Amino acid sequence: MRNIVCTLLLASFVISIQAQERNEIGFSLGTTYYMGDYNPNTHFYQPSPAGGILFRRNMSDFYSIRLSALYGFIKGSHNPKNFYLPGETPAFSKSILEVEAVIEIGFLPFNTEISRYRKFTPYALTGIGVANISGDFISHIPIGIGIKYSPVNRWTIGLEWRLHKTFNDNIDGYANVTDSPRSIIHNNDWFAYAGFLVSFRLVNKGALCPAYE
Repeated sequence: MRNIVCTLLLASFVISIQAQERNEIGFSLGTTYYMGDYNPNTHFYQPSPAGGILFRRNMSDFYSIRLSALYGFIKGSHNPKNFYLPGETPAFSKSILEVEAVIEIGFLPFNTEISRYRKFTPYALTGIGVANISGDFISHIPIGIGIKYSPVNRWTIGLEWRLHKTFNDNIDGYANVTDSPRSIIHNNDWFAYAGFLVSFRLVNKGALCPAYE
């Protein structure tokens, strides 16, 4: 009977540790770029450096919730040889500081602690965010894809590409002078991020037995 009780207590202890060790912190480095009136179709148009920090909460082997902040720059200029735009088309360059909350949905089971068979997965993400672009606060919806891999226990590296659909058509400062109606959905500006991420799964030392530290 004593052995059974000890076994159940040990199992509860292990489950408790695994349940509490779900959090990760990390950083990202990459590039940001703009899409809008000056650049309606070309990805990685005039890219600028960007970097950020992240906090990830692993809900299961397939789902994670992530909070992140990113700082970078976006810029653009109109080339009249490519297409015509009425009115003045001055070039622009702006800083961007954005924060967002997203859910990551993995296509394969992923866990940095269990086994080598759960060390890689592609994933998709979406969520909500807000960006400060040179003093203007702009809400946006991030949509992206990525891949992540765990080379050693607790560490994760990955590549990610996110598009951010904003609800603003003045990031580039361009105002169309024509009287033709404009679509609110299709004419809002976008910004994007592409780069790599590194994160570490935190150890909850308060939950660990001293013999295993």
